[in-house]
Amino acid sequence: MSDDRSSNVGGAVERVLTELRRRIVAQEYSVGSTLPSQRELATAFSVSRDTVQRALRELGEDGWIRSRQGSGSRVIKAPQVASAADDASRMRTVELGWFVERAFTQPDVRLDVYCFTSESLDAHLRVRAERILAGGASVPERIRLRMLLPARETSLPIPRNRADPADTRVVERLWGISERCLSSLTDTLHMLRANGPVRDLDFTVKRVPLVPMFKSYLLNEREAFQAMYNLAERRIPLGDTEEVEAIDILSVGATGTYFDKGDGVHDAQAEWVDKQQAWFESLWEHLAE
Repeated sequence: MSDDRSSNVGGAVERVLTELRRRIVAQEYSVGSTLPSQRELATAFSVSRDTVQRALRELGEDGWIRSRQGSGSRVIKAPQVASAADDASRMRTVELGWFVERAFTQPDVRLDVYCFTSESLDAHLRVRAERILAGGASVPERIRLRMLLPARETSLPIPRNRADPADTRVVERLWGISERCLSSLTDTLHMLRANGPVRDLDFTVKRVPLVPMFKSYLLNEREAFQAMYNLAERRIPLGDTEEVEAIDILSVGATGTYFDKGDGVHDAQAEWVDKQQAWFESLWEHLAE
């Protein structure tokens, strides 16, 4: 078992968190099921029980699980699954996982993303990639992904240590998460190209000096997903054993609104999708670097 009291304890917590979220999104741990015990998780991830406890605490604060002394941790949040009735409505509330699943069933994926970090997309796309590589899902032939993320020099008001707003460690932790998720997303896309029929892959990331308070996904210039970032109080792990009370955003698993231009429809919803696309293009061309 590795010693979590190394220079990357926060990274160990994030690694456990990322994998547990992925398993919940993939429904390996379905709603109502109980997670393996802390001892079993610690052994499986080669970390200490303290690291597992901190990861589970954060999952609980995000609303994914509910833990009770002596009863373990039970999954209480599930990704939304689209039904046949859903397709009859051009605008509705969905989860990002549904939108990513929908996007990557198409042969030509042109996805434009504006968000705080790539954490949510990374989690959902890895689930989709596993199904594709296992032969259980269709594979796009072409993928063009453009992503706008905040520039590193941007002053971020969140996350914020409640007791010490000048504490930069919580923000540095966020930058670290962002870079790890971006690297993971890049690896997943390259894995799809190397092991599947993806003939054309173009993944470009640019930075903008803006602080996103919502995430926006635009698919093939005709469909869109938008979700606001909600703020919440939560404990953030720092270093070895330190935790701080902070104001942070809730992201993975959040619901948003789905918009579809429809076929030959010229209404307010179609106009909104067009304006969102034009807005993204203006940032990409004039402000992003």
